[in-house]
Amino acid sequence: MSLVVLTLAGLTSGLFGWHPGTPAAQGARAVNLPATVGAPGVRSADETKHPVATAAVLISGNTWFADGSGWYGAVISADSGEYRVFVNNAGAAGFGAVLSPDGRRLASGDGILDIATGRWTAYPQAWQDRELAAQAWSPDGARLAVTSRVPGGDGHYPSTANGSATMLNLLDVGSGTITEVAGLPDAAALDGWTVAFSPDGTRLAYQASGQVRIVTVAGGRSTAVPVPDGARLAGKGSWTRDGQGLLVVSGEHCSSCGDYPMRWTVTTLAATTGAAVGPRYQVDGAYAVRVLGWWPSGRPVAVAYAPTDDAATTLFDDEPGRYQLISMDKVDSARLLELSPGAGHHQLSSVGTEAIDVADNVLAAGKVGTAATPATTVDSIAGGLLTAAALAAWTALLSGGFALWRRRFRRPAP
Repeated sequence: MSLVVLTLAGLTSGLFGWHPGTPAAQGARAVNLPATVGAPGVRSADETKHPVATAAVLISGNTWFADGSGWYGAVISADSGEYRVFVNNAGAAGFGAVLSPDGRRLASGDGILDIATGRWTAYPQAWQDRELAAQAWSPDGARLAVTSRVPGGDGHYPSTANGSATMLNLLDVGSGTITEVAGLPDAAALDGWTVAFSPDGTRLAYQASGQVRIVTVAGGRSTAVPVPDGARLAGKGSWTRDGQGLLVVSGEHCSSCGDYPMRWTVTTLAATTGAAVGPRYQVDGAYAVRVLGWWPSGRPVAVAYAPTDDAATTLFDDEPGRYQLISMDKVDSARLLELSPGAGHHQLSSVGTEAIDVADNVLAAGKVGTAATPATTVDSIAGGLLTAAALAAWTALLSGGFALWRRRFRRPAP
């Protein structure tokens, strides 16, 4: 009864919601990549009112708060390790919202957030009636790859060769100029696994039907690279560091892969011919795998998403199910892995939320640190309420037992 009362009180009073607090002064701690990432606390400060200088990590999730976690994002400061929450109406971390390489800006479907000032800049007016998803920044931060969709798949939009309602665009962040790259088939336009800039920023690889196309940013000239059946670009970090290869990822059902019967294989292909030329990496038991970039060791860093208990297996070529990969509804948590050839990988960070993106400079630094630990997360409050209810129940049980014992052994008055 105590537990029910306390829980209802917490819900009705907004105890489990986000109530922005005022951050205390913190000294620089060079957090780099946090070894443990969790949900922000309910008293985390607002990024737009109390901005941090730069962000190391961007996160989002559906289970942070009781009043609409899906509408929030958060960054972890690159120097103090503090969490900052912001209202984010469009774009899960890594799928439709990405950090700039230096961690100073954040692009989502809502626009571009200056991390240091907390100010949003809207996208050009030409995109006013479009559903936008930020995919990748160029290495110098001058350009942003964005997919633009007609809501509901209808309405006027410049025609494409395949009649798709999704366009891949390049935005010149300084001038606001939009360059249309290509129309994407529905099967190709999968946020998070669609676009990757080459290390020098001169080329852009994007997913097309059964192939990857590489376009020269300056001139627009493009070439096609065949990929294995069922494979697609592995993520925004798909280019090898020398710019000669591309990583693609594919999934397959696996009866020997533990509780979740999926195996994901990351393959290195030549960027000119599509031939397999480098290491292959296997990740078993993950809901999905996406490559973010490269560790100083020369190995790729990937996010391996852990499924919820009721998650069905999904593949890229499974039309009804592949969009579950980006909804986060069937994702429980994640791990950041430094991939090794074969199946043995080094875990860099444990991620206790559904979606994450990491700034390129943090990966390049190759250092793992600690972030601040939020003291008032929903889980900690719920745990506290449960503990209080358990103590109350135990106290009541002991008190009742003692009263019965006294009644049983009480001697009658003479």
